[in-house]
Amino acid sequence: MECPNCHHWNEASARFCEECGFDLTTVGAGSPAPTSVPAPEESEPAAIPDPAPQTLVTPQSPAVAPAYSGVHLVLSSTGSIFKLGSLTVIGREDPTLQIDFDGYPDSKYVSHRHAQISDNNGTFYIEDLGSANHTFVNDIRLSPGQSQPLHEGDKVRVGKIELLFHEK
Repeated sequence: MECPNCHHWNEASARFCEECGFDLTTVGAGSPAPTSVPAPEESEPAAIPDPAPQTLVTPQSPAVAPAYSGVHLVLSSTGSIFKLGSLTVIGREDPTLQIDFDGYPDSKYVSHRHAQISDNNGTFYIEDLGSANHTFVNDIRLSPGQSQPLHEGDKVRVGKIELLFHEK
């Protein structure tokens, strides 16, 4: 699918553009629209029917279900969701990582093995793995090897990439 914002070609199932982060769910499926529309055939105009009576319907609950309900991080710049497992290693350019920021804007500020998030009996902890540009939780810098518990809504920053922690 071609991004209408930057014209980068993304996988058909992509929700956001890999290049600029544009929300591709707002774009219709299929190929780009044709540049010209064929002229309709000439015929007698059809009679316009009377409109059906309309009734105002008020929704009782939100119509949109959450995209993911497990423990996860959300990339602040694009809304991308990263699911967290029992041990999640964050970095770039390493095939063993669970979250690899290679190719994301500002990924050059993320170390190859930057931080890890671990589940300890339902409480998630983040630990800086000796990264060059540090790991922050709510703008407080973690020392290398320091573990910090995460709570709903905490702002996590690895290098210059900002994420939000969600437990549900």
